[in-house]
Amino acid sequence: MTASSGAPLPSESAASGRDWGQWIKDHQRDVVVALGAVLVVAAGVWLYVTSQARKETFAAQALTKARGDAEAGDLPLAAYDLSQLIDRYGGTKASDEAAVMLAQVRLVEGGAQVDQAVQSLRAFVGGRHPTYVLGSAWALLGAGLEQQKKYHDAAEAYQRASEVSPYDFLKAQNLLDAGRAFATAGDSAGARKAYADVIEKFGDLGNQAAEARVRLGELGGSAPAPKVPGEQKAG
Repeated sequence: MTASSGAPLPSESAASGRDWGQWIKDHQRDVVVALGAVLVVAAGVWLYVTSQARKETFAAQALTKARGDAEAGDLPLAAYDLSQLIDRYGGTKASDEAAVMLAQVRLVEGGAQVDQAVQSLRAFVGGRHPTYVLGSAWALLGAGLEQQKKYHDAAEAYQRASEVSPYDFLKAQNLLDAGRAFATAGDSAGARKAYADVIEKFGDLGNQAAEARVRLGELGGSAPAPKVPGEQKAG
């Protein structure tokens, strides 16, 4: 019979007339296996999500305790709690914050702890973390390097902190710190550039821009006139 006779093609007839109930009976084992696999995957995903949520909660609680220890002045206990948090809850947001806080505690403790803090911060900034955490880590690395009297390296760390920090006032402050470290290192050109960047990029931040002007003047640099409030850029 030709297609013009109006009769359905064999493939179309088979598809439209398939008895799905019978097909399932004939392939019952395959269907059960497939459904079981789907359920296992779904259960695995649910358990993972639930486990991660619990992990984040416990990590946040541990971070709060460690922060309380530090604020109470018990730095050794805070350092211990933070180390335990990082070991147990690695990969959580709280563990990222704990790594930075632990470095800060070590810098405050001073002595050999400074070297340990700098080493851990160098490793930390080489990883992938939220920008607000990385900004703090780079700034602390700069502070640690200053304590080690590695002023030029400290200035470069402050510059990186300025680049990755999410807020303008932090960017400006980190550039001020970079300028100070460059000046201490004897790099007047680097210091002038850092202070000029504060004025050029963050001139609307009154206090920080004013400090940059003073420091730039001390180094023999010239600063542009202060921005008039509400002044619009040409263009």
